[in-house]
Amino acid sequence: MYSITARFNQIVFFTSWTLVVLSLLNQGTAYFFKTGKPTVDLKILSADKFHHFKATYYNGGVTDWDQVTFKFSLEADFEPVYNWNLKQLFLYVNVHHLHQEKGYESDCVIYDKIISRPDDPNSWSTSSKLVLKNQRAEYPLKDIHKQLRNATVNFEVWIEVMPYVGYIRREKLGDFEYKMPQQYN
Repeated sequence: MYSITARFNQIVFFTSWTLVVLSLLNQGTAYFFKTGKPTVDLKILSADKFHHFKATYYNGGVTDWDQVTFKFSLEADFEPVYNWNLKQLFLYVNVHHLHQEKGYESDCVIYDKIISRPDDPNSWSTSSKLVLKNQRAEYPLKDIHKQLRNATVNFEVWIEVMPYVGYIRREKLGDFEYKMPQQYN
């Protein structure tokens, strides 16, 4: 009963149980005190570098595809999701379009950013705002079926909220439509 291993077992068990309870309280209070949904405004400025590519492989195979790079402006306020349990946010812009002839859907991420929360709560209001002006997309949109000309594509802005303790949740912040150009440039 009073051996060193029994005491060590009690200390480890008590410490583990205390950490579990405090972690659950941390997650619970952060979850129940959510104040709202972040706001976002996305404006597609242009479809730059809209081209048709063709590649020939060493074995004689040929493939071709449409490729476009976008310029956009994005303004977002993430203050409603900032709390003491937030570690970072992962923001990404996804392009989604439906192929008319084949009837299947295509998705592509064109921009992503990791937003870390500062340690000082007084600076949360300034660091929670993101303003991107005339930003070029990091990744191009490619379509191997060459159906991007004159297509309507849907831009979706998503965030993944990553807490210190708890589950990672994903939220869709908005949908924005854009009509692709008729001709390559």
